[in-house]
Formats: sequence, structure tokens, C-alpha cells
Amino acid sequence: MLRALGAPTHARAARSALAAALALGGCAYTFNPSLPSHLKSVQVPVVENRTLEVALTEELTRALTDRFVANNQLRVVQKDADAVLEAEITGYENRVFGFNAEQQAQEYIVLMVVKMTLRDRVRGKDLWSEENVRGVASYFVGGSGQTVTTEEGARVLAIKQVVDFALSRTVEGW
Repeated sequence: MLRALGAPTHARAARSALAAALALGGCAYTFNPSLPSHLKSVQVPVVENRTLEVALTEELTRALTDRFVANNQLRVVQKDADAVLEAEITGYENRVFGFNAEQQAQEYIVLMVVKMTLRDRVRGKDLWSEENVRGVASYFVGGSGQTVTTEEGARVLAIKQVVDFALSRTVEGW
């Protein structure tokens, strides 16, 4: 009789332990830990550009929009969004970073600096704002294989860093 009583108690304890483990696992990761529940949509207006690199406006605007669409936590809309992600490119540099044995420029670095703000239009306040979001990537002239060999290639990587920051800051928390 003790065995019969012990079995359900043991099973109950195992179920409790499993439930606790699942609950703890659920606390460690959620899809939307800090995105306010009233935010369902985001607008990504054309990025402002304070640099002489004209193509950056279109490239960053497209990359931001595509990344938020792919993430699918906020619906990307053209107007009447719950939130607006404003971005302004405040700096862009492409400069020599390293030389070869003959003192010729061999490695270059691309640096993009962006000011970004996510505005909650429902509540009328800024959810976050960053003055100096940086994307940095290097490229090697005459490189081969997996090495980035052009300014455009490095610029794509720098933009990806900026976009990843914006998405992370928006949907994963502060």
C-alpha cells in the first residue's frame, strides 16, 4: 500500500519539477519581452542623410524596412503606424586602415554613424533614442576568398550592424 501511495506522489513531484523547468525556461526567453503590447505597427520614413554619400539614404531605408518586415513582430506600414523609427545618417567615412610591406594602402575601414529614435505615436513619447549608432566594417584591396574587397561590400556590412541594432533595441529591450 505504501508503494501505491508513493507512485502517485513521485509522479506528481516529477510533473511539478517538469512544470517548474518549463516555467523557468519560458522566463529565459520570450518573443516580445519589452515591446509594449499596444504597438502593432511601425513606419520607417526615408532616412535623412547629412553626408555626401547620396546612395546611403536609399540603402539604409530599404535595409531597415526589409529587416522589420522579415522579423514580423511589428507590421511595417506607410502611414498611421503605432510607432515611427526615425533615422539620420550623421557621418560616413571610408579611410585607409592598413598598409602592405610596400607602404601601399591595403586595408580600408568604412564607418557609418546614425542617429535613431523610436517614437511611440500612441502614447506620444520616445521609446528610445541613440545619437551614435555605429556600423563599422573593413575591406582589403586585392583580397580573395571570404574577404570583403570593395567599399560597397563593407558598406553593406556596416548597414547590417546599424539595422540589427535598431531591430534589437526595438523588439528585445533596453
